Amino acid sequence: MNRVTQGAGSAAHFDPSVGTELVGARRRLIMRTGIAGAVAATLLLASCSSDSKGSTAAAATTPTTAAAAPAPTTEAPTSTEAPASESPEAERVASVRPTLDPLIAALAAGDKAASEAALEAYDAGWNGIEVYVNMRSLAMYLKLEADLQVGIEDGLAEDAPDFPALKAMAEELAARYDDAIKLSEAGNPPLHPLVDDVTTLRMIRADLRITTAALEAGDVAKAKEHYAKFMEGFESTAETMLGQRNLDNEVATEEAADAAAAAFEAGTASAEELSDLVAKVTSTYNFGVSLWNAAARNADSAKTEVTDNDLLHLGLIYDLRVQLTKSMKAWTAGDFEYAGSVAATAQTTVFNRVQPYLAAKGADVALKSAIDAYVELAGAAGDAKEVGDANTAAVRATLVAEQALLGQFWSDPAVQEYLAGLPAMDPLT
Repeated sequence: MNRVTQGAGSAAHFDPSVGTELVGARRRLIMRTGIAGAVAATLLLASCSSDSKGSTAAAATTPTTAAAAPAPTTEAPTSTEAPASESPEAERVASVRPTLDPLIAALAAGDKAASEAALEAYDAGWNGIEVYVNMRSLAMYLKLEADLQVGIEDGLAEDAPDFPALKAMAEELAARYDDAIKLSEAGNPPLHPLVDDVTTLRMIRADLRITTAALEAGDVAKAKEHYAKFMEGFESTAETMLGQRNLDNEVATEEAADAAAAAFEAGTASAEELSDLVAKVTSTYNFGVSLWNAAARNADSAKTEVTDNDLLHLGLIYDLRVQLTKSMKAWTAGDFEYAGSVAATAQTTVFNRVQPYLAAKGADVALKSAIDAYVELAGAAGDAKEVGDANTAAVRATLVAEQALLGQFWSDPAVQEYLAGLPAMDPLT
């Protein structure tokens, strides 16, 4: 396995039992594309990395997507990418379109259960490929998701759904989706190859989302079926990809995934117990997706090499993580005054050194928010889980910031040699 570590001293270590997400669960966020604004980047990150829950629709069978997942892009790209017609994009976007036909048919028949099942199947596929549409056209993305799909979801949630109106809405969704396919087929402008990698991870995650929804509905048999499909994609493709961005997270996700798989196989765990296990898998897996997403969103095809200035800024982010780790160790030891002081240093002096460079990529606001949340708790006694969760979120945020800064060159020897030369840091306890 070609694993790329975070750097000396396993600086990326975090507690895999912590369920706090960097940006929280997605509920049809109204997003902005690009990296021109910090708020826009924060929302995009949330959309692409934090889908911790699937649809709550009734039972459906969604084909696994893991077998179609290509090998990840790990080398620094050249300045020219293949057009969408020669890349996975157009094929992947088009592959989801057939799932809308059963939805239209079920709505036409006035069958609520079948409509919910068809919508769940569509949403699972859409969640995998939506990043393409989002990057191609914000207006189209918002129309497809925030307007039409959410409108159908809300309509089906009514005690007496207006099926003719919902059918018309689904037909419009299909027509607009056809327009999205045409955009992908045109492939203008070309998207960075790392976007394909993000989509690969999201497609594999589709069955994990359905697993979560099935467990919420108490359908353990359905959850077991889809979790097995997720594990196929995880073991064949996603596990290695997670390790290429952060080895500790790969290990944490593997351990959580194996624990959940064993519980499903044993057949003695309740839906609630299984939900807790799957939530741990989702948390670490989503964090891994957020690392790839940050790299893809901030990749610049015109940039072909790493500079000394890039490495300097990478070191500054590492220093942030050092201070956060020192603070948490002090807090755990009961030295709240020192813990607060070190956290405040990270919040101001250390962060301010790198903030302008992260702001240029729209990657400063999410990091600052996570650090601020931890600083509020670090200087006094409190609930250990709450403080630990906040610290973990801040540490994770530094790792996402690194990917925003240099993710497209993560496998470059210059980057890995620089990371290996940084001082070792004790892991969080």
